[in-house]
Amino acid sequence: KPLSKPLPFCFTSAAEAGWPDMAGGPQIEQYLAPEWLRRYLKAKRTVEAKLTDSGDNNLRPIIVRPSLIYSMDRPQSYIPVGAFFVGNKIGLPFVDKPVTVQSLACAIVRSMGDEKVAGVQRYTQIEELSQ
Repeated sequence: KPLSKPLPFCFTSAAEAGWPDMAGGPQIEQYLAPEWLRRYLKAKRTVEAKLTDSGDNNLRPIIVRPSLIYSMDRPQSYIPVGAFFVGNKIGLPFVDKPVTVQSLACAIVRSMGDEKVAGVQRYTQIEELSQ
């Protein structure tokens, strides 16, 4: 029986799952990504495809794609997070800006309550939703 409105379902994927659609992304994945990362991204893409191609009108899939997720109370993450900030700032198309765990959680909660939000949400949408 169809629901009056689709139920929101949020899946936390990875920014790198979008590499096939980014300039340089396929080459990074094919030649530089370790095998474990390629398997991880394949699994993320499989779930994304199941959610978006299901044809289930009772479900509103929301796919958040953060890159690095960090928290200011974990100084050991500053170096890799800083590198991603720099890569994104200089325009590397396959490097998304890191997001805080707090902004990601806030964006997920808000996206579930906003019927207009569906599909892939990258770092720019995560930032907007968390404001």
